[in-house]
Amino acid sequence: MRQVWIVYHDSGPDNNILGVFDDEAEAYEFQELIAPQYEKGALLTPFRVPWRCTDDATELRI
Repeated sequence: MRQVWIVYHDSGPDNNILGVFDDEAEAYEFQELIAPQYEKGALLTPFRVPWRCTDDATELRI
């Protein structure tokens, strides 16, 4: 596995991560399904794995 797709929201401060997927199509499908439940919708971003706090640089765009 090289990356995962994270479905999340920024409509509130708690429980922001809604799902983590190893399949991009499945992540998009879930994003579309869950988005209406949140004021600002649901967002999706790929995230490279593995990830360790000792990595030289990791860019996370949310």
